Amino acid sequence: MSKKPEFDVTVIGAGVVGLSIAHFLSKTKLNVLVIDSEDNFGKVTSSRNSEVIHSGIFNPQDSLKYQLCQRGNELIYKFCDENKIWYKNCGKIVVSKEQEIDNFNSFTESLIKKEIEFDVLTSEQSSKMEQHIISDKSIYIESSGVIDSHDYMNHLFRIASDYCTFIFESNAIEIKKRKDVYELQIQRKNKEIETINTSSIINCAGLNSYTIAKKIMNQNLKIPSLKFYKGSYFALSSKWRNRFNRLVYSLPQPDDSLGIHISFDSTGRTKIGPDYEKVEANNFDYTVNENSQRKFFDSAKDYIKDLQFDDLTPDYSGVRPKLFFTNDNFSEFYIHEENKNGFPNLINLIGIDSPGLTASLAIGELVVQTMIPKMNL
Repeated sequence: MSKKPEFDVTVIGAGVVGLSIAHFLSKTKLNVLVIDSEDNFGKVTSSRNSEVIHSGIFNPQDSLKYQLCQRGNELIYKFCDENKIWYKNCGKIVVSKEQEIDNFNSFTESLIKKEIEFDVLTSEQSSKMEQHIISDKSIYIESSGVIDSHDYMNHLFRIASDYCTFIFESNAIEIKKRKDVYELQIQRKNKEIETINTSSIINCAGLNSYTIAKKIMNQNLKIPSLKFYKGSYFALSSKWRNRFNRLVYSLPQPDDSLGIHISFDSTGRTKIGPDYEKVEANNFDYTVNENSQRKFFDSAKDYIKDLQFDDLTPDYSGVRPKLFFTNDNFSEFYIHEENKNGFPNLINLIGIDSPGLTASLAIGELVVQTMIPKMNL
């Protein structure tokens, strides 16, 4: 006979998605535990991105990414207003070259189908809006923006931690399904192992989410394994501070990346990136390769006026977990309650890359308000 569970819900992973789920769970009467292997929340993928609030323009209309990005865009602006978190609804300019006219037209057609509001700008109009960019025709999307993601996560944590138990520097080294509970072997930093019983598990462990799911489900996990792509950023020198008022992106890329683009933070500090480099699992080196400077410069000088090679300095990098269900180079979120696969009360969230930050509140809303009520807790 299984022991009575200490927790109704255990969330594995305290990145931005785990924090959002904990935030929504804090509004319920459930007893919640959140564990993370790092020494604080949001230390891995969630703190190594562009801090962009996306608008779904690069995601297929029938994808979960698109649906959650659209809803998340609405929710994250509202949350920031309510909690006085810095953001800038600056909009996004998608630039193009003259020889890219066919891709430009295809892209505008996709925006029309999605009913996303946009303006087409001439080269002159683009220059008036952003005097430092080079573009033939451009597309302006007003709903995009930038956010202080660290302050955002801090607010989610502060709200959730009043009602949820957080344990950091802890790894779920073994997870077993018993008759009516899940038994977790949790190893602390001091190597001590603690056994915890929980009625349900929400696996949102980011880069380790597939490994965790496989540990629980073994051959019953029927999705492809994750692939990992490193993205590095280069900062622009101080003379470029506050030179840009809007995000600047290239047209959609054929490889599921968003191309090397321009973004900035609350201080006006500007960076370009990320690039797109496949890396092996469990071999994540976050060092930015200085030899990539030429590649970044050659890409960015096509749409930034007067950019000099020495304006670029290696900044930081992150790794994106991507889940490809087909061979069309489009990755998708996997958010699934595994009852039909023999694991009731287990929710896996795998392959949550961009637009995961934007979609985070929508993901939390989906999991807690739609999926959990259907579980036997």
